[in-house]
Amino acid sequence: MFIEILQRCTKHLFFISIVFILIGCSNESPKEAIDNRWSGELDVHEIISKKERTYGTVVLFSAYNVDENDALERVGVALLAKHSDSNWEVIDTTVESVENDSFAAHHKIVHIENGKGKETEIPIAFGKVEDKRVSSITARVNNKVEKIEILPINSGRYFYKLNAWGPIKALDENGEVMEQYGS
Repeated sequence: MFIEILQRCTKHLFFISIVFILIGCSNESPKEAIDNRWSGELDVHEIISKKERTYGTVVLFSAYNVDENDALERVGVALLAKHSDSNWEVIDTTVESVENDSFAAHHKIVHIENGKGKETEIPIAFGKVEDKRVSSITARVNNKVEKIEILPINSGRYFYKLNAWGPIKALDENGEVMEQYGS
């Protein structure tokens, strides 16, 4: 009798152990997937925005270096694939420092490979706006100058736009260029 109870308990413990191992191996959220990709270097502070596309989910996020001597905020973009509700995979990601007190803008080309070995490149303009006098951001989107939405959240004002490239301009309320990134 005692042996039967011990065998049942052992089976249940084995099953529970397997479940915990599998749960530990999944990235339950985009934040966790990005954190795991930058493990040892950065801690993702906040997911600012997500845009779902046919080729994956593009995420704008803020992060800080794990080295406490480097207090600069980072802003980054990542392309993720969602395999299930609890499993996200980072396909491509980049992070840049927010060093400028008024306007930090960056470019990134995200690389996506389709199942046939062909690679697609998607340019992304992204950054953070600190200067309250900046009322809009513009960039080249598919060879036209377009406004980029500024996303105000508690930790600041951020922006990103797919298919966008420089120059990225910070404009005041009169449409005058206050700062520019790229030419």
